[in-house]
Amino acid sequence: LGDARTLLVHPWTTTHSRLPEEGRLQAGVTPGLVRVSVGLEAPEDLVAWFQEALAAA
Repeated sequence: LGDARTLLVHPWTTTHSRLPEEGRLQAGVTPGLVRVSVGLEAPEDLVAWFQEALAAA
């Protein structure tokens, strides 16, 4: 997504939100989809952050 930092995006409500629901689904964009653009952080940090986030969910 064009950054050196890791970013998470919910395409259903952001990048594809203007498409009709049928168009989003045809494009493979579902309400539960989260796009991860991995940046330059240490892999160990990313794993730890994801584990913390999933444990809190």
